Amino acid sequence: MIRLIASDMDGTLLDPEKQLPPQLPALMAELYRRDVVFAVASGRSRVALTSLFGNLAEETFFLCDNGACVIVPHRPPILTTLPQQAVRQVLDLCRTLPHTVPVLCAFHHIDFPEDAAPAVQEEISRFYRNFRAVPYTQLYQMEEPVLKIALYDPQTLKFVTVPAVRDALGDAYEQIVSGACWMDVMQTGVTKGAALQQLQQCLGVSAAETMVFGDYDNDTSMFLCAAHSYAMANAPERVRNCAKFCAPSNAENGVIRVICEQLGIRLQSLCDA
Repeated sequence: MIRLIASDMDGTLLDPEKQLPPQLPALMAELYRRDVVFAVASGRSRVALTSLFGNLAEETFFLCDNGACVIVPHRPPILTTLPQQAVRQVLDLCRTLPHTVPVLCAFHHIDFPEDAAPAVQEEISRFYRNFRAVPYTQLYQMEEPVLKIALYDPQTLKFVTVPAVRDALGDAYEQIVSGACWMDVMQTGVTKGAALQQLQQCLGVSAAETMVFGDYDNDTSMFLCAAHSYAMANAPERVRNCAKFCAPSNAENGVIRVICEQLGIRLQSLCDA
C-alpha cells in the first residue's frame, strides 16, 4: 500500500516546457481523499516551488533546495544551513573559475553576482524567484543564512568546476551535480534522500509504503528510501540503473501515468475533473 509519493520536478514531474501536468490538481485531491501524501523534492527554492504550485502549495509537502528546506504544511520549516566559512570558501574558489557563477539560496531570497551575463540571469530565472543581482563582495554578507550554493557553469562544469570544488572542499560538505550545468553545495548530510527519511519518520511511513520519481544524480538518494523507485525514461543510464523501475519520460506525463496505474486511478477521470 502506497502512503507517500515524492517526485522531483525538472525532467520528472514538469514537462519539457517547465509546466505542471494539467491533471495534477485532480490527482492531488484524489490522493488526499485516499490519505496518500504527495511531496515535491527539488533543487528549486521554496519561493520558486510555492509560486509554481499556487493555491496547491498550502497543503503540499516540499523538500526544497535538495532537502536543505523541508516544509510540512502548518508546521515551521526545517532548515539546514551552510556555515559562513563554507560560503566564503566557495565564493573565493568561484573567483578563480572563469565560467562558474555562484548562486546563494536562502529561505526568502536568491543572490548572484551582478556582473553575470544576461544568459546566466535568464537561466537563473528558469529555476528561481526573488533573485537579486548584487556586487560580488556583497555575497559575502548575505543577511540570511544560506541553505545551498548552486554553481552554474554551462561550459566546463564536468571537467573544471566539479573537480575544483571537490578538491577544495573534500568531504566537508555535500556536493552533488544537479543538472547538465549545475552543481549544488549543501551542509553535510543534506540530500533529498535524507529529507525524505525525515518526512517518513514524521508521517510514520516505511520505505515499503513509499514511491519516488527522479531523473538526475541528486534524485538517487531518494531511490534508496523507497521500495517503489522510478527513474524517468529520459534520465541518464547511470540514474536509471539506480532505480528499481523505469517510468515514461516527463514529455509523456510519466509520473501521473505511473501513479494512476499503480493506485488504480483512471487517468481520464482526472482529465474530466
